[in-house]
Amino acid sequence: MLNSQLIGSYISKLRKEKDFTQVELAEKLNVSHQAVSKWEKGDSIPDVGTLITLAEEFKISVDDILNGGRQNNKLHNVGMIVHKVAEEQPVEAAALVNTGEADMEGLVSIAPVLKSSSLGKITNQLDEVSWEYIARLAPFLDEASLEVLFHKVKNSDTYSWKHVVRLAPFIQSDTLFQLVQEQKDSLSIHNIAQIAPFLGSKVDELIQETPLEEVSAEYLVRLAPFVSQEVLHGLVDQLDQDLSLDKLTAIAPFLDQEMVDKLLLEHDIKQINSQKLTRLAPFASKDVISEIARSLDIDDKTLMAIAPFVDRQVLASMVENASMHDISPSAIARLAPFLDKETLAKLITTIAK
Repeated sequence: MLNSQLIGSYISKLRKEKDFTQVELAEKLNVSHQAVSKWEKGDSIPDVGTLITLAEEFKISVDDILNGGRQNNKLHNVGMIVHKVAEEQPVEAAALVNTGEADMEGLVSIAPVLKSSSLGKITNQLDEVSWEYIARLAPFLDEASLEVLFHKVKNSDTYSWKHVVRLAPFIQSDTLFQLVQEQKDSLSIHNIAQIAPFLGSKVDELIQETPLEEVSAEYLVRLAPFVSQEVLHGLVDQLDQDLSLDKLTAIAPFLDQEMVDKLLLEHDIKQINSQKLTRLAPFASKDVISEIARSLDIDDKTLMAIAPFVDRQVLASMVENASMHDISPSAIARLAPFLDKETLAKLITTIAK
């Protein structure tokens, strides 16, 4: 890939040798001086048309610029591709790669400065391409162009799981699923967790079809947002270790109330502090939250946070036993909807003393 900092340093060197200011160079190239500043800092690279104009201005080649003025760089004849792109000749640009006058490494290197449409027209004309290069080009190609490349390479090259992971964000879920199916015999829950965000509803199908061993809590947390509740429950049942309270808190929003109750009651209540109870309260039943809350030393802040999720009688008992002398009127207002009239009256009387 192109080294933007090396290119920027070289552009800065060329400009200073000509004794141009950034503004003067910008005017010659018909760009803003902010653009020149970004190039020289390595924050961006000139586009295709500007690269050609820049090379002409300093009487050097586009290859010189892209190589940062260094010799014996891996990139060669990239400038030829740049010129063909600027001239809107994608077939000719592809021919340079097909005949070996330029190489795939060069095409990949300039992909970040090409429009997706321009790059797609070139890759559509390539005779051969490997999975490695498809993975490297994927961030810069549209889905249709990637599909064309898949058909070119499908029976001529093998791919590994690392290629699947790198391609996952850029291809359709159906295509991704097909690629994964061919790797199914060696799949682990770690693999599935890596690509789950990009599989859509097919992640459920993949998990159900794959014999999984050693389902860990870590991967359960990563998968929870992307699988159905039914599949998630099944994975919980396959856990190879106890589910910590922190992990339970992370997956609780994706479980049904009955499952949260079951998992919560499996823990020693002494391990559950006010903070964890507050975070879990919206996802468990009132009976379970009330049972746990009764056994804890609940402070005023926690009491107000869990009030909507605790049985009314239990809440009344907790309010009466708590030290509420410093509670504010706004806090009373927050508790009021969840207290019976008698308990609320006692609370107001206590505070008024």
